[in-house]
Formats: sequence, C-alpha cells, structure tokens
Amino acid sequence: MNGEGEHPLYTYLKEQKGFGGFDINNQQGKFMDEMLRKQDADYEKKSDIKWNFTKFLVSRDGQVLKRYEPTEKMSDIEADVAKYIK
Repeated sequence: MNGEGEHPLYTYLKEQKGFGGFDINNQQGKFMDEMLRKQDADYEKKSDIKWNFTKFLVSRDGQVLKRYEPTEKMSDIEADVAKYIK
C-alpha cells in the first residue's frame, strides 16, 4: 500500500485523496494519532495509508470521491455510498 513496490492502484488513490486526519475526539483516533506521531512527527502531512481499514469511495467512472480513515463511523460511510448508487 505504501513505499517501494506499491501497487499503482494505491498510488492513484492516495494521489486523488490524501490523508485527512483522524478524529481525535474519539478514543481510537486519539490513540492512532499519538502512536503514529511517535514514529513520525509529520505523519499527517503524507498521503500514505496509515492503518489497515482505510477505505476509498470510487465512482463507476473511476473518480475517487472520498477517503475514510479507520476512525470513520461505518454509518457515515454507508450513507455516502447510498448517495452514489442511485
């Protein structure tokens, strides 16, 4: 997903929708932010996929509509998907 040998799909997805941050108002988001910041103080400035379960919403014609980090509520993701499948 990141670095040397990454699949071109991930390169494209990350170029289209960079990292938007974790919701640090919830416990999981705060934990992830603190853990990653210890490894790299500027981690949030890079478009790399930070953690498993990052998701991308892609339109039928290949446009990357949105990126979701693991701290996103599944109900919010489902609502976004419902908007685009009509």
